[in-house]
Amino acid sequence: MKNINFAALNSKLSTMKQRISAFFALFLYLGSGSLSAQTLQEGIQQLENENYNAALLTFIKLNSSDPKNTIYQYYIGEVHYAMENYDAAATAYKKGLEISSKCDACNVGLGKLDLDNGKPEEAKKKFDYALKGNSKNHEIHSMVGDAYTYSKKPISSLGIEYQTKARDINPSIAKYWTHLGDALQAKGDLGGAMTSYETAVSKNKNDPETYLKMARIWSGNKQTIDKAIENLETVISLNPNYALAYKDLYELYIRTNRYNKVLPILQKYVSLAGTDVDAKVRLVKFLCFQAKDYERAIEEGTKLLSSNPDQYTLHRWLAWSYGETNKFQESYDQSQLLFKAAETDPSRKLYASDYEYYAKAAAKIGKMDVAEQMYGKLIELEPTKSQDVYGLLAKTNYDAKKYDSARDWYLKKGTEKPLNNSDLFYLGNCYYYLDQNTQADSVFGKVVEITPNYATGWLMRAKANRELDPDNKLFLAKPYYEKFIEFGSADRERNKANLITAYNYLAYFYIQNNDNVQAKSYYEQTTLLDPTNQQAVEALTILNKMK
Repeated sequence: MKNINFAALNSKLSTMKQRISAFFALFLYLGSGSLSAQTLQEGIQQLENENYNAALLTFIKLNSSDPKNTIYQYYIGEVHYAMENYDAAATAYKKGLEISSKCDACNVGLGKLDLDNGKPEEAKKKFDYALKGNSKNHEIHSMVGDAYTYSKKPISSLGIEYQTKARDINPSIAKYWTHLGDALQAKGDLGGAMTSYETAVSKNKNDPETYLKMARIWSGNKQTIDKAIENLETVISLNPNYALAYKDLYELYIRTNRYNKVLPILQKYVSLAGTDVDAKVRLVKFLCFQAKDYERAIEEGTKLLSSNPDQYTLHRWLAWSYGETNKFQESYDQSQLLFKAAETDPSRKLYASDYEYYAKAAAKIGKMDVAEQMYGKLIELEPTKSQDVYGLLAKTNYDAKKYDSARDWYLKKGTEKPLNNSDLFYLGNCYYYLDQNTQADSVFGKVVEITPNYATGWLMRAKANRELDPDNKLFLAKPYYEKFIEFGSADRERNKANLITAYNYLAYFYIQNNDNVQAKSYYEQTTLLDPTNQQAVEALTILNKMK
């Protein structure tokens, strides 16, 4: 089922379900005993609460026990209509007419289908036939008014006309005022609608439906949304089992960011909706998207998916929830199923977040070709995420030691915006591990230009220059090792191994330049850190014997 639009009356299916009431069951037809009436009321309550499977079973059972009572075929049709099984609805209405040509409600049901199919003339014929001999029958007039009001292709002016007739025939019935308010609202007359609703309340202060309709008008305005919430809470106090009030209330709580209040209301709605799968899917979505209770979303989603494999959106929330709990293989599998479902039906929409979770899971399990494809699509949908995506792909490839790919992604990121210091450092490392040391030295030069006291940046410049001067003919690394010692000595224990390398390199430089005093001082620094260092110990033994 589609979500309710609180500001308008175009939620035809939802509103249509609300108009079905015990009133019609009691007065439209004769022949139902007290036990049947009670059970019929239960079926109507299940239908109002969107518990369609339970309602259908109830009406089928009643029809089996009393097959000549056409009211049951009518309600079987109404359930199918609410579930958007329109062919099955038509079959039920027609079967009611086969049982009795006087099934006026069945003619109204068929006329409603004609309206939906853009055949208002055909609909009018069926409505006129239903109204024939019923000029004083307020119930049938109201049903025709409802059909015009809640149709997929409504004609609100005729909804107002027929609902007004029903009200005028019997103005004491609050529901006629309520449904007249619906028709006025559909035409855009919110003031007239509210007046009609208020009159309905004066006729029956305990009818929850009227308060619900008033709340929907108020919910369309930020200034009165709190009043809408109060009204819905009133509805629940009048009828704690009125499912649609819970449905509207949890959606309003979400709209107003009152997430701490949503879960118990949503759970109550799901319990009332019973076998309504859409309600359970909404619960999984809320657990994942708003409540961030990923473990429970996985539990509820997996259970629901096992019995309803056609609910493809569950794959979305499971992929999301598994991804957020670092279960990346499971997230990847659910993303695959989601995308496969979308491929088989173009009407099934995919969102940027779907590509993002698919890409993230693929990257985490090493499927970089899939990750890059999905991230590419994500950037098409949300170009502002390109920097984050390029950086993520670069670092993921870097961690996987795919330095050529990592380098290319860092460079691509840098074409849009200058790389930050961290990105520059990893780019420099990529060049270094790819033995492209001229480029590495250039990049590390930018790193230490931005952060002159960054010891590791100076160390990497030294390493790159040693690779450029493997025979130490030019001692290109000397100034960079000196800088590394300057800043790395602040934490000698942490930088111990690299400091020893730097001390020994500089000592060797001074030996080659006949400055044994400086050479000895550097070797002594080495032995302070590692008294057993063979190179330093042997060199000092020789140097100490020399004058």
